[in-house]
Amino acid sequence: MALPSSGTISLSQVSVELGASATSTRSLNDSTTRGLFGIASGGISISNGYGKSNQFAFSITSSQTNANLRTLAVNAGWNQSSSLLATINSGVVMTSNSVGTPGLTINGSFPGGVELVNNGTIVGDGGNGGKGGDSAFTGQSVGLAGSAGGLALTISVAASIRNNGTIAGGGGGGGGAGGWRLQTSGGKDAQYSNNGGGGGGGGRSSLTNSSGGSKGLAYSNPAGVVRPGFAGGAGTFNAAGAGGNGGFSGQPRGGNGGGWGAGGAAGTKYSSGANGGGGGGAGAATSGQANVTWLATGTRLGSLG
Repeated sequence: MALPSSGTISLSQVSVELGASATSTRSLNDSTTRGLFGIASGGISISNGYGKSNQFAFSITSSQTNANLRTLAVNAGWNQSSSLLATINSGVVMTSNSVGTPGLTINGSFPGGVELVNNGTIVGDGGNGGKGGDSAFTGQSVGLAGSAGGLALTISVAASIRNNGTIAGGGGGGGGAGGWRLQTSGGKDAQYSNNGGGGGGGGRSSLTNSSGGSKGLAYSNPAGVVRPGFAGGAGTFNAAGAGGNGGFSGQPRGGNGGGWGAGGAAGTKYSSGANGGGGGGAGAATSGQANVTWLATGTRLGSLG
């Protein structure tokens, strides 16, 4: 809270503004008082403190990738000691380009305390879809699992957060479907229908798309019907990717990717074919939420770790 802009200002108010006790010893000539008033030397009066605040406030006006709040504040001119108020503007996305890196990190030293106001979106990267299983005369392979979504926000120091927007973990990738083979005629020279599984869809992501799983391949020996699967769709900022169809009349099918804060679906198997891969887990909304005082919770998708 800033000092009054007119009228009487007491030294006890100055102490509180500087984060000290109202009863602490204070004079106009203290270096901390001069720093707050912006008078480095020479004459100083209580009126020099009108409207002064020990809080540094700045706004994040453009989307960021793999951002660190302390670094952004220092770059904006914060003195690294006063109270910090950071605001993410509406329409701004704090994002990640890797499931191993949060969309935003709050760590390091904040001697005067830190408050984050989120009017935008903080979101983790989406998990990739799993590859569809292959099929051949010699056998069939299982679909691969989708990968887990990434973390949105990690907080390792005490912080207050007013979430007026969205904090969301990335969606998990869908699992790839299993490969499938079917003997279509009997006898010594049996023909086989070999069908690749569809790839899993990518999880709903941030500004970097998550990839859909590649299609399952199909090989035939002796010659027979060969039907490869289809790749899964990519996960984007707006939606998770759909699982790809398999080679046999759309079967077996890759699992759909998960939305923000949701896991991906498993890939399917068909008849006596190989199993599909499991869906990737949901990305968490936060890590270190025990360090947070929530002034407003807003929309939070995914676990609060």
